[in-house]
Amino acid sequence: MSRNKKERADPAYLREQGKRQAEKAKGKRVAFSMTKHVVGEGQTVEEWQQLGLLSVLFTRVRFVGQFSVQEAVQNQYIKRYTKVTFPPESEFKEPKHIQGVTWAVMHLTDKSKEVVAGYIEEDVFHIVFLDKEHKFWPTKK
Repeated sequence: MSRNKKERADPAYLREQGKRQAEKAKGKRVAFSMTKHVVGEGQTVEEWQQLGLLSVLFTRVRFVGQFSVQEAVQNQYIKRYTKVTFPPESEFKEPKHIQGVTWAVMHLTDKSKEVVAGYIEEDVFHIVFLDKEHKFWPTKK
């Protein structure tokens, strides 16, 4: 027995929506790039691998990568140096091919001295230096 046209279910566009709320747009998250890494200042990727720091870095990148740049800075996972162009006391040389950026660092853990230093362009943190001794911006203790 066939149903007549009036008994058919309403088309999908006419059906009532449930009480479920629309999901918020996730927005852009921090991405990381090693294409600007300067060899000769700080350490190489291979040195960090030998020291066991590369896996710690990847864990941190995965953690921080779930936040937007604004959230990462606000939570101090990434620290931007907005008052100077390049750290005045740095033991690293400012790369000539990277100009007019706001430098930033990300510690490998909340309390570690090891950092990656670089800059943020749009939603990408460009890692320029691998710094196991915190010589990019040395602090007096």
